[in-house]
Amino acid sequence: MTIPLSPFQAFTKEQSIVGRLLSSYTYIEVSLMFCVWGVRDDFDTTLKVMFRTRGETQRIDVADALGRQFYKDHNLKNEFSMAIGSMRHCLKIRNQYSHCIWWDDNSGKLAFANMEDIAKSNEHVSNLTDLKRRHVDPLLLVLQEDYFKYTDELLNWINFEGRLRANRIPSHAIPNPKQRKQPPLQL
Repeated sequence: MTIPLSPFQAFTKEQSIVGRLLSSYTYIEVSLMFCVWGVRDDFDTTLKVMFRTRGETQRIDVADALGRQFYKDHNLKNEFSMAIGSMRHCLKIRNQYSHCIWWDDNSGKLAFANMEDIAKSNEHVSNLTDLKRRHVDPLLLVLQEDYFKYTDELLNWINFEGRLRANRIPSHAIPNPKQRKQPPLQL
């Protein structure tokens, strides 16, 4: 397998969307933090507890622990659980792209593989031909990007709806987004 230095030259649409997915994940984490801060009333502690924690999975777990009881008490348990599940799926999408190598395998689709997969093997590795090849195309990446947007909208709605139900704000105009199906991770 020959791996060109810049496989994205032939896949410019994919490059743009993957770049946006990788760079926008932190914004969704910040929306999750605001969702928790909205119920904890302590910005400094919420920020520090969530972002001093190493690793995105642990941040989601911390946010879940900090917010779950409040949202349960205000009849938003299911919605909060959906948002946490959506965050976890966004993280899977993000992680598969941030820990991979990309190439044009002449299939017409952009190929990628996780370098950690082959590194975890106990077998002797002499080249990259044993990488588990996956593919994406612009349509799939747009679905994933739309799911990131949905997750952010859901977190924002839960944040404001929770504060409304707790009588912390008089009203809000954030619409409850229509539930979306999780997009596949690859083709």
